[in-house]
Amino acid sequence: MDRNSCLKYFQTFPFWEHMTETDQNFLLDNIHELHYPAGVAVQSEEKQCLGTLFLLKGVLRVYLLSSQGKEATLYRLRDNEICTLSASCMLSAITFDVQIDAETDCVLLLLPAVPFSRLMKNNIYLENFIYKLTTEHFSDVISGIERTFFLTLPQRIAAFLLDEAADTGSDELLLTQEAIARSIGSAREAVSRSLKKMSKDGSIQISRGSIRILNKSRLYEMMNTL
Repeated sequence: MDRNSCLKYFQTFPFWEHMTETDQNFLLDNIHELHYPAGVAVQSEEKQCLGTLFLLKGVLRVYLLSSQGKEATLYRLRDNEICTLSASCMLSAITFDVQIDAETDCVLLLLPAVPFSRLMKNNIYLENFIYKLTTEHFSDVISGIERTFFLTLPQRIAAFLLDEAADTGSDELLLTQEAIARSIGSAREAVSRSLKKMSKDGSIQISRGSIRILNKSRLYEMMNTL
């Protein structure tokens, strides 16, 4: 993306008009366009605190990784969304590190941590914008925690499938059973058993590398069954 395209992109954000011309130019001077192929780690233990990520195209998965290697997905980002937890070292309210993977081929803009920190200190409108986004992400995190503690495994799978269908706008989900297990923080074998039961009752159809939702009403009923 050239400088003029970057200018037009950032002019769409509410904080832009409240920035000085010096800060606007500083932001544009420090923006980098990055490309990540599917399956590559965007942020990991070795590459911590990149800065703010503006996702132009693709799907990013933001998750926690335990010392035992267990993953817990926090949320996913799609076209034209912004990742603020990738700059967690610059946000005083954030005291944990996240991992970020490219689930599909991704194109994004990166505002590195140090320039990002300077701009945050200079402009309260940008600071408020970033913290508002971070708060919205935390609502997703809390929702995930509630599901882990209060829903059965089949209910968590049903909720995950319904959320994916809503986010992608399709009942044909290009997901492996391993990916579902990682996303909900469960064992693949347990997820596989639950999916087979859901397939037998006609809720879903399982194919290699994909799952088709056949009966959303049944999935919703499963969510509400205590």
